[in-house]
Amino acid sequence: MAKDEAQTDIMDLGRRMQALFSPTGVSVPQVEQMLKLQQEMVGQTETFARHWVERRQEAAETGLEALREMSTASGTDPMAAMRAMTDWQRGSFRRLNADLQDWVALCTQLTQVAVTPDSGTDAPAANQDADTSKTAKARGRAASGTKSQHATPV
Repeated sequence: MAKDEAQTDIMDLGRRMQALFSPTGVSVPQVEQMLKLQQEMVGQTETFARHWVERRQEAAETGLEALREMSTASGTDPMAAMRAMTDWQRGSFRRLNADLQDWVALCTQLTQVAVTPDSGTDAPAANQDADTSKTAKARGRAASGTKSQHATPV
């Protein structure tokens, strides 16, 4: 008898596991939305990375120019060497500012893409959930009175 029960339990577990992996119509739009989001993320990230590398190349080129100017002017004109270094640092701060602005823009764009429902696939479900939540709260208030009662300190 115990062997039959164990076999039934295993069969029941198998059926439950099979139900988890069976394709459903609900999962298809969600997977499509995920793939669309990933493609958008790749495109946005590639653009960000390309601009970042371009700024690093510009930094290396202008740094090399500054070093050349500093080495030629260091013996004769220390102020020219300081100007070359200051100009390079000013450009570096501009590049860092551009990095930060691009990073914030990337994060904002990807967040907007991630939270924007795709052509109404999730909108009806979200509205239905919100309506259900509102009616449940209203029923809870009706059962306990018109307003919630706060505890009175003793």
